[in-house]
Formats: sequence, structure tokens, C-alpha cells
Amino acid sequence: MRRFLAATIAVFLLPAEPFAQEWQPFGVERFGFVFDVPPGFELAQRSENGDGATFTGPDGASLAVWGVELGGRNFRTGITNQMKEDESEGWAITYRRLTDEWASYSGIKDQQIRYARAIEVCKDRAAVFVMDYRREEKIPYDPIVTRMVRSLKQEGC
Repeated sequence: MRRFLAATIAVFLLPAEPFAQEWQPFGVERFGFVFDVPPGFELAQRSENGDGATFTGPDGASLAVWGVELGGRNFRTGITNQMKEDESEGWAITYRRLTDEWASYSGIKDQQIRYARAIEVCKDRAAVFVMDYRREEKIPYDPIVTRMVRSLKQEGC
């Protein structure tokens, strides 16, 4: 209960400007998914092949979203490999949840938090987002991450 109250208070203490903006839809038709980009995040770069994009947010936060062909690989195996890659780059994975259709994990490196979410789409592809933000921003970012998790959906297969 204390954590819920702290998160609620933190949201009200954040500057109003980022929340005055609307969430922006982002999708990759070829990969069959849609996703909501949080207020205050600006498009930094779209991949050359159109399979994804990166966004920059307030206080140095970053967000990447993309689609990937599984190429006959098992969804679970692909995500496990991504976690291993993050660990080899110094991320200490502190939470992981893997199923056959979706996965979430988070980790800490230096004073940063990384949250990753992936879903299987169209039976042979995956949609992924990875968000990095300052560890001290965890409570204000919790409801933002929750909304992003709920917004990542298969569409158009």
C-alpha cells in the first residue's frame, strides 16, 4: 500500500508539461504490432528499413522499439539470448518473466534501470521495446512502463 501511495504522490509531483502531451501511437505494419510512445518522448531515429525507432525522453531516458523475424527460432530462446547479451554488457537482471507468447525483464547498470518487454506477433515475429531511465526515476516511471506494456499489441497479421 505504501508503494502505491508513493507512486501516486510521485506522479502528481512530476512537472505537468510531459503529461500535458498525448501518448503517440507507433506501429510497424510489416511486423504486425502497435505501441504507445509516452508523452515527452521525441523521435530520435527511425531505422533505415522501417522496422523500429528510438526515442529520447526527459532527463536522458531512452526508448527503443522494433520488430524482428524469429527465423524459425523459438520466441523464448530469442528473448533469453537478448537477456544474456544485456548481462554481457553489464546489466544485472533483477526481474524476469518468460512465457511462450511474451516476456518482460528488468535490470540495473550503474544508476540506470532497463525495462524490456517482448511479445510474439504473427507466430513468426516478435515486437520488442526497451526503455532505459535513471534509477532515481523508478517510481514516476512505474505507471508509464505499465501503460507501455499494456499498449504493445499485435495488429494486422
